[in-house]
Amino acid sequence: MTISIDYWIAPKIGHKESDIHQRAANSILEGCLKNGGLYIKLGQGLAAVNHILPKEYVNTLNLLQDKCLTRKINELEEIIVQDFGKKPEELFQSIEKEPVAAASLAQVYKGKAKDGEEVAIKVQYFDLRDRFEADMKTLNFLLKIISLIHPKFNLHWVLNELYDTLAQELDFELEAKNGERCAHDLKKFTYANVPKIRWDLTTKRVLTAEWIDGIKITNIEELKKNGIDIDDMHKKLITLMAEQIFHTGFVHADPHAGNLLIRKGKDKKAQIVLLDHGLYEHLPEKSRISLCNFWESMVLRDYSAMRKFAKELKVEDPFLLAEVLTQAPFIIPAIETNTGNLTAEEYMIKQAQERFDRITEMLKTMPKSMMLTIRNLNTVRSIMQGYTNPHDRYKLMARIAVRGKYSVLNQSYTNIIPVAISKARFEFRLWLHGFAQWMFKMYFSVLHWMGYDIQRVFEFIA
Repeated sequence: MTISIDYWIAPKIGHKESDIHQRAANSILEGCLKNGGLYIKLGQGLAAVNHILPKEYVNTLNLLQDKCLTRKINELEEIIVQDFGKKPEELFQSIEKEPVAAASLAQVYKGKAKDGEEVAIKVQYFDLRDRFEADMKTLNFLLKIISLIHPKFNLHWVLNELYDTLAQELDFELEAKNGERCAHDLKKFTYANVPKIRWDLTTKRVLTAEWIDGIKITNIEELKKNGIDIDDMHKKLITLMAEQIFHTGFVHADPHAGNLLIRKGKDKKAQIVLLDHGLYEHLPEKSRISLCNFWESMVLRDYSAMRKFAKELKVEDPFLLAEVLTQAPFIIPAIETNTGNLTAEEYMIKQAQERFDRITEMLKTMPKSMMLTIRNLNTVRSIMQGYTNPHDRYKLMARIAVRGKYSVLNQSYTNIIPVAISKARFEFRLWLHGFAQWMFKMYFSVLHWMGYDIQRVFEFIA
């Protein structure tokens, strides 16, 4: 409420918009840190939508990725005694006194098991289960109030949709099983790492896994210092997430920067360590295949097919869906005539803000499982923003989507030739699209060399 009033009054008395944004972001950060739990989760979600929110929000709320509410060491001891019936020193050789990370639902400590293995011990906040229902009701009420003041920002229904999913995050045994399934699903990728679970030291509120050292995925300076190829790292991250979305249908819904570490493999190239498997989404086969088909038709610019597969996902506007999925302008001619001096990034922020109510309505009609799938896409995109060409990103995902589309058909020998022809056609169309894009760039580069001011247009096709 205070934030809303600030936005109403401050501009009238001459306050800068950036200052108002920063005050609001600081207030939200303070509220999240004081209340912890679901409030942290909400703040992390806001930080991931850097294609909509001003940079003041994003930069401030990014602190919630791995620096959250911390508790005293005696809370860890009390939970271990309650869950195992033993004191920490009876189960572990040692536990460091200070947590190495404080997340939305738990603190993580580094320790050693009795057999000498270094482990990460994730301990749930003591009062989290007792507060869950009350916190959900409070957040729901606050979002309803906000929707009355700002009708376009009508998102209280999202909490109701995700109630069961969020409740499952409180069960660390389920999280451990999710991690094991993720490791199994991605085992063909040698650069994918999921910490092994120590089931003898795991309960519903305590999760113990092998300790893996790594560098946070957004610490670009440190990664480069250690010889990590950033482009290779990003391609691997896209591949892993696309494999889950388009092939397995078991999707990590919270791959924010605090949950992704990078280390060097035996080949001296990047390995990706996937942490925190509490929040997952099961994408049904029907939705998965429709999404694969939509992604293929989106890259091929097959508008008729886009409409068909968007409807299968219960979406009426395929172009809006395309921009929500890729966070990149879809129809270039419209952009050229209507953007003025906006960059591609500024254009997408403006479009998202202006069409927020339409996006919200679209999310309401889509299968529930698509919400967290889109969260995955947005979170990964936010990690790579400024380092990876969006066109390259969604083309790589398109190739994986096409393989996902034909994964069932490939099981029959009679389909081998038709599938191979379809894949070859797709690759040719993809190459043709890339070549046309390159020609477009060359054309505008020549115009720019001749003195025409076309830099803004050039950014949209870059």
